[in-house]
Amino acid sequence: MKNKIIPVMLMASLLFAGCNQNKDAGEGANNKTEQTEEVKDKKTEKLDDKTVAIVDGEKISKDDYKDELSFYASMLASQQQLKNSIVTMMVQDKLIANDIKKNDIKIDDKEVDDALMQSVQNFGGQEQFDKTLDDYNMSLDKFKETLKKDLMYKKHREWFDSNNEVTEDEIKKYFEDNKDEFVKVDASHILVQDEETAKEVKEKIDNGEDFAKLAEEYSTDTASAKNGGAVGAFSKGQMVKEFEDAAFSMKEGEVSDPVKSQFGYHIIKVNKITDSFEDSKEEITKKIKDQKYADYIKKLHDDANVVTENASEKDASDDVKGSETEVKTEKEEDTTDKEEKVEDSKDEANNKESEDENK
Repeated sequence: MKNKIIPVMLMASLLFAGCNQNKDAGEGANNKTEQTEEVKDKKTEKLDDKTVAIVDGEKISKDDYKDELSFYASMLASQQQLKNSIVTMMVQDKLIANDIKKNDIKIDDKEVDDALMQSVQNFGGQEQFDKTLDDYNMSLDKFKETLKKDLMYKKHREWFDSNNEVTEDEIKKYFEDNKDEFVKVDASHILVQDEETAKEVKEKIDNGEDFAKLAEEYSTDTASAKNGGAVGAFSKGQMVKEFEDAAFSMKEGEVSDPVKSQFGYHIIKVNKITDSFEDSKEEITKKIKDQKYADYIKKLHDDANVVTENASEKDASDDVKGSETEVKTEKEEDTTDKEEKVEDSKDEANNKESEDENK
C-alpha cells in the first residue's frame, strides 16, 4: 500500500510545483509574503507537555505516541520471538523472589530509594530523568520495581556465595581438569601479504635485526605494528586456528617461520607463556561460583511446579516418545515370540528327520 501512496504524493508535489511556475511574478511575490507570515505564525506555536508534534495546527498527543510505542514494542518482540525468553525471565524472577522470602533476605525501602537517587544523578538530573521515563512510557513505580528486582538478584547472589564458599581443593581440581583452558600465550607478530616478504622478514630477524622495529616497518596489522607487533596474552579459542596452533606449540622467546592464515603470512614471536595455578585462581574461583549458582537456580526450577507452554509441549513430546517406546517394546516382544516359535519348529523338524533316519 505504501508503495502506491508514495508515487501519488510525488506526482501531487510535481503538479503543485508546475502550477506555481505558471503564476505571474506579482502573484508569486504576494504568495511569498503571505507564506513567510504564515511560517512565522506557525513557528510561534509551541509544544505543551501533552503533545509530541504539531502538523498544520493539529496536535499529535503524547498518549497517541505511547500507544504507537507499545504497538511497535509488541511487534518487535513478536518478530524476535521474545515471548519464551521473557516468560523464562519472569519465571526466574518469581523463583528468586520466593527463595528470598524463604531465606529471610531483606531489601529495605531505603536501599531502593538510594538506588533511585543514584539513577536520577546518572541520567543528568530530575528533569532529564522524568523526560526519559516519559519517552519510554515507564512509570516511576515500574522503574522502582526494576531497581528492586536488581537489588533482589544482587542480594540473593551475595547470600548464596557467602553460604557456598569455594575451597582450595575445588580450585585445584578444576585447574587440573581444565589445564589447557588456563594456558595463556603473550605474543607479537608481523603480518605481511605474501610469502616472499614473510621469508625476507624472517631472514632479517635470524640475522639479529630487532623484531619490534621490523613490525613497525613491515606489518600490515597497523594496530599492533605501532606497539612493536604486540598482540597481548590470549588463551585457546581466541585466535585464528593457524596462528593459535603455531603459538601454542612454541617456546618462550622463539620466533616462527611464516605461518599462513586467511589474513596473510604471520611471523610470530612468543614473549611469555603463563600456566601457573596462582595466576589462574581468581578466574577459576569465579567460574566455580557461577556454576554453583547456576546449578542452584536450576534446582529451584526443578523443585518448583513450573508450568509454561514450552513445558507442556515438552511433556506432550515426552508422552509421544513414551508411547513410541511402548509400541516398539510390544513389537520387539512380538517379534521375539515369532522367532522363538520358528526356532521351535525348526528343532521339531530336525528331531523328526533324525527319528526317520534311525528307523
